[in-house]
Amino acid sequence: MDALAGITKSLEDVYDGDAWHGPTVKKVLLGIPASQANAHIGTGHSIIELVLHMAAWKDFATHKLRGDIAFDITEEMNFPKGKNWAGALETLDNSQQGLLSALASFDGQKLESTVPHRKYSFYKLLHGVAHHDLYHLGQIVMIARRFQAPPNNQ
Repeated sequence: MDALAGITKSLEDVYDGDAWHGPTVKKVLLGIPASQANAHIGTGHSIIELVLHMAAWKDFATHKLRGDIAFDITEEMNFPKGKNWAGALETLDNSQQGLLSALASFDGQKLESTVPHRKYSFYKLLHGVAHHDLYHLGQIVMIARRFQAPPNNQ
């Protein structure tokens, strides 16, 4: 398996594939009710904000893979305030599909090239997207567990 195929497989597995680490991003998110989407711990970001943040960085990678040199993440895009849980899930799913589509047409020889206006390579960016998803997935699981209803022992 070449490097690009390996990265693609990792991104697929983390999101909705055969993840070794436990439940995938999609499986966890589909188990969170809309009533918990705005849950957060302390001054941290809410679940919906984390989901939209994940989507924003997938979109960033997609734009860069497609050669959009000028695209960048603005403050408003980085942790947007979401209101619609179903819409946020759809946004994340669309960003995942867009990233996989961009990867399918990306020249793997360019993986070691520097991402425009950054100090890291496409290789590092793409691995970073998978790591980023897992990092925020851990946060989401912790938030969701904190606000789960206690089991009914009747």
